[in-house]
This record gives sequence, structure tokens and C-alpha cells, in this order.
Amino acid sequence: MKSAIYGMTGFMILAVVAACSPTPVGIKFEKDMYVLEGPDAEDKIVAYGVDADGNKITEGLNYTFFCEKRDIVISSNDGTIKAVASGEETVEAEIVGYDIKATVKIRVKIPTDIEVSHEKLSLWVGQVKKNVAAWVVSEKGAYVEGYTPKWISADPTIVSVKDIPDPTRGKMQKSYVEMKGLKSGDTTISAVFEGMEKEITVRVYREDEELDLSGRRKPPVEEQEKETKKKKKSGKKR
Repeated sequence: MKSAIYGMTGFMILAVVAACSPTPVGIKFEKDMYVLEGPDAEDKIVAYGVDADGNKITEGLNYTFFCEKRDIVISSNDGTIKAVASGEETVEAEIVGYDIKATVKIRVKIPTDIEVSHEKLSLWVGQVKKNVAAWVVSEKGAYVEGYTPKWISADPTIVSVKDIPDPTRGKMQKSYVEMKGLKSGDTTISAVFEGMEKEITVRVYREDEELDLSGRRKPPVEEQEKETKKKKKSGKKR
């Protein structure tokens, strides 16, 4: 008789607990978007059920995760995600035992190279340029937001460089440089970011220098006269 009473009591307790347990009606995530940066980057999606009042249910629920494609991100059943290639994908979460599902966006960013607005530049001594830019691209050659290369000059006595804000304020944020020619000569400036580097060749001229039609420096007058005499002598010998 006692065992029957205890058994009935235990059943009633379980029934009360079950009745008091909140019923999930939806799923929310710890983050609105999960961002994986770099090759083989990993993270874990955290999901939780919510009741009809929007309250978080922290206990008693199990979740499974699924991603149909595997070219951008790989998802495990426990919510672990691993980067494969740059791009965006969604992962679906489901509460086990309930027909309740939700998706969360995954963004993978793999900075691979730097692109620059110019390959070669020329300046006069004292001239300032501000329309030179660099930006980071992925392994697919697409612009990757959130990364800003820094600028350095191989010879700061010829060209000085200073990082400046993006004057365009466009959707594609780039790293701009203010460069100034200081003295006549040839050098390079570079955009650098996390071990990556892209050079721009720079030539600085004095205002009194003479240039030929191709933009090259003409030799001093004395050298030009010598060269003319050589050509005349060689012409007479022929």
C-alpha cells in the first residue's frame, strides 16, 4: 500500500513539474550574426528557446544544428561552425522533440591580399596627393570590410606618408594616404596589413627639371650637348 502511495506521489510530482515547465514557441540566438575571421576559424552557435512571453528557457531543451551547403561554413550537430571560404551562409537550429526551427547568419572573412588604386605615381617636390587608396580582398578577390591597411614609405626623405580617413565615406571603406614629395628621387610606398604588402612606385621631380614626352627626366644640358656632339661625329664617319 505504501509503495502504491509513494508511486502515486512521485507521478504527481512529475506531472506538476511538467505542467510548470515552460513550453517553447521559438528560438533565439546569442548573436544576430556569427563572424569567422581567417582560414579554419571556429566558433560555437548558442541558441535558446523562448516561451510565449519571450522569456528565455535555459533548461530542459536540446538543440541540433544543420547547414545544407558546406562551401562557406561547416556546421556540426552541436553548433560548432568552421570557416571554409569567404562569404555568407545560414545555419538552421531546431529544438529536439519540437517542430520549432530558426536560422542564423554566418559570415566568413578571410583576408588574402591587398589591392591599391595606383601602380605608379609621380609628384613634384612639395606636391601633396590624397586620392591614393588600398583595401583588403578575400581569396575570391572580393572586398572584405573591416580591415584597413597602414601606409609606409621606403624612403621618407623622398616621400612622406600619413594615414587619413576615407574621404568618400562610401559603402566600400578604404584606407587612404596623404603623400607629399619632399625631394627628387625614386622610391616606393606600401600598404601593409597582417603580413601582406602591396607597393606603389613613386617618382618625385623638382620643378626645374625638364621632362621628355614620356615623363622621364631629361639629362643635364651639358650631357645633352655631349650626346649631340657624339651623334654628329658618328654621322661624319659614316
